[in-house]
Amino acid sequence: MTRWAMVFNLDRCIGCWACAVACKSENSVGEGLWWQQVDTIGGPRRDTATGAFPQLDKHYQPRNCFHCADAPCLPACPEGAISQRADGIVEIDYDACTGCGDCIQACPYDAISLNTMPPSLPNGLEAGHGDAAVAPRRQGVAEKCTFCAHRLDRGQDPACVAACPTDVISFGDLDDPASAVADKATRTDARRPKEDSGAKPAAWYLPYSVGARQRRSGGS
Repeated sequence: MTRWAMVFNLDRCIGCWACAVACKSENSVGEGLWWQQVDTIGGPRRDTATGAFPQLDKHYQPRNCFHCADAPCLPACPEGAISQRADGIVEIDYDACTGCGDCIQACPYDAISLNTMPPSLPNGLEAGHGDAAVAPRRQGVAEKCTFCAHRLDRGQDPACVAACPTDVISFGDLDDPASAVADKATRTDARRPKEDSGAKPAAWYLPYSVGARQRRSGGS
């Protein structure tokens, strides 16, 4: 049985946000909301610095809904608006969602947003500018990354995977031992984010290395 998963190679991430912009465009995500984000970890800012100049440690870390095997948002929803497909994708039924926000509080990855206001889209694109298979955004419901299920059902990669210029994201069937995802997820240095949450996210990070940090800072 197919079980979709992602592996992020942090050595390859340059923090360009192409994945996030592609996600926003594909799914007609409103202004002020992001289903995919790229966190800056470390760096020269006083609140995140992990060293003193010139020994500053910084890398970039993409983040989206990780479609957890034991997703905390499912039991947290009092309306049963959240469900999980057989392939592991966690979905929100907008017709059933009442916008209570309980799922947002339950998610350990800050991956769910609430449209408290009417969705704001660019002028002339108010009806949506992404894929026609994606349900229009609406006020008063929770929303999040879907792994671009509409694209997967057509045999395509998620928009973030297709848009990444440096091949940060490996995506595929975790149950297929021949897939790149299965191979990378079982590496000894692969780590699930917030493993102690017990959510069992369908995502792994391959750590950044000293060599990658030196290449970025050296300009070569």
